[in-house]
Amino acid sequence: MMKLDKSSSNGRNKNNLTKSLKRWFAISAYDLATLDKIPVIKLLMRQISDGLSLDIGIGTGYTTCRIFGDRPVVCLDFHEPNLRYFRERLSQIYPSATPLCIVARATQLPFKAGAFRHILCSEVLEHLEDEQSGVRELARVLSSQGKAVVSVPYTGLGFTSFVERMGIKTVHDFPGPEYHFRPGYDENSIRRLMAKYGLTMENTAFYLRFFTRLATDFISLANILYQRFINRRRSWTWSEMAGVEESLAFCLHTVVFPALQAFSRLDQLLKRFRGFGLVVAVTKHGNTDR
Repeated sequence: MMKLDKSSSNGRNKNNLTKSLKRWFAISAYDLATLDKIPVIKLLMRQISDGLSLDIGIGTGYTTCRIFGDRPVVCLDFHEPNLRYFRERLSQIYPSATPLCIVARATQLPFKAGAFRHILCSEVLEHLEDEQSGVRELARVLSSQGKAVVSVPYTGLGFTSFVERMGIKTVHDFPGPEYHFRPGYDENSIRRLMAKYGLTMENTAFYLRFFTRLATDFISLANILYQRFINRRRSWTWSEMAGVEESLAFCLHTVVFPALQAFSRLDQLLKRFRGFGLVVAVTKHGNTDR
């Protein structure tokens, strides 16, 4: 269970925490897609009350820290190096922090029914060969009247990225933890999937609109070239990506990042349009602990 010092939410300490997260979780702190979805997730999970929380598929854990702060949260990922990276980086910020990190699959959650009041499942469902079991397990461990926020690639625009549209294969096309069994979901497909297991979709929101998607695809192309020609690999994980944080390539990325971020802010003009990322908030009504 991740339990941080409550003073981190006050004034100067909060600013210091933001700087620390940017320093120790740089690979995610300089990821436009991650930065774009965090405010949307926060908006849909804004009424977090008392109770235990679960983050399914934490990746680096940067989003976990930004969303849950000092609240009790269980961190789960099936790729153990991701959890090791998270523990090591968190210890640099909070030496006394003892996060509860569980190695398990989203389709086989090792928790009792109704154990969690809040669940975050960000960019996970598209990675599951058996999406039905994943949602069934999420519904099982969510308490009655509990809330889950789920983010997925959005297919309602006809394609999920410009890189995909160009026919270029990415990390999501090759075997490994980042492989996509499906391109994503639209509002109707995700609603039907959730409803099948007693979850009611209450709110939807979008991120990764046109300009941010263009910027992230530019970065993706550069990273694909770097990984294939420098590291000689077509598939990688978040923890492996973190290995480039000290490289010249990542240093160059941090230099151009402010310009890319400024470019992505043009999406403020497109707020009424859909984006390439979909976030939904669902609530569990009644007993679906089957």
